[in-house]
Amino acid sequence: MKKIILLLFVTVCFLSKAQFDPHFTQYMYNESFINPAYAGSHDALSLTALGRKQWVGFNGAPTNVTFSGHAPVANDKLGIGLNFMNESIGVMKRNYILVNCAYRLKLKTGKFCFGIQGGVNGFSENLTNVNTIQTNDNQFLQNTTLAFAPNVGAGMYYYTKNWYVGFSTPRMLINTTAGTSVSTAFIAPSLSYYLTGGYVFTLNNDYKLKTSAMLKLAAGAPIQPEVNAHVIMKDVFWIGATYRLNDAVAAIIGYQATPQFRIGYSYDYTLSKLQQFNTGSHEIMLNYIFKYKNKNFSSPRFF
Repeated sequence: MKKIILLLFVTVCFLSKAQFDPHFTQYMYNESFINPAYAGSHDALSLTALGRKQWVGFNGAPTNVTFSGHAPVANDKLGIGLNFMNESIGVMKRNYILVNCAYRLKLKTGKFCFGIQGGVNGFSENLTNVNTIQTNDNQFLQNTTLAFAPNVGAGMYYYTKNWYVGFSTPRMLINTTAGTSVSTAFIAPSLSYYLTGGYVFTLNNDYKLKTSAMLKLAAGAPIQPEVNAHVIMKDVFWIGATYRLNDAVAAIIGYQATPQFRIGYSYDYTLSKLQQFNTGSHEIMLNYIFKYKNKNFSSPRFF
């Protein structure tokens, strides 16, 4: 039964060629990949690595590794960033290299940022690894060579010491593959949109409650909301949970080892029909912020 599910899963991925973005449970600690306006929002050079192994035990399930770096420049008027991601899903492999640039406008209580993103996506498919029912199926006799296609995105982000809100469409060009060629087009109804927000409540001198939410709207898919809440203890340790509608619940823990370095781990328990075919998803996050330039923001940052 698992082999049948895997074959259907891989075939759908191969035939649909749909535009889709990877998902990270700990996105709230680095929204740079989904919102270019996030660049520079840590008010210092910030480096983040995220690794995710999804649906453990399900052959061909997504595996993602992403690295992001961003910092404010030009006297905090601009933010720049670089994102790299490697993803394997079924027989498909994708690589992203994206550059972010954000214009940062200082307001009375916070900063409003508008950002754009540009870069390339790399695609390849190991079709010969697929076990087909029909022998010598012409569709799976040869792997596709690595092909590249451009992409762009845009977003807005407003943040203060205690809360933030963002809106973005990170991949505005639809890349489709056909054999060894890749075509690119702007198709407005096929875009994905992200609406994010969060607030940190100070409960007392030792405890804070951080809440955040994301609403994802993707073409051909139901609206996917998720909410999460973390209890932060003495600005050093946090524990929380996430609920993703009709998809998963997750537990998140983290540790602020130093004012600059933090590490986080999350475990997702699947709620969908795929539950019987996997033992959950694992994700780890590493973040290092070199030095805080703006003394008006407390260290460490919570978003």
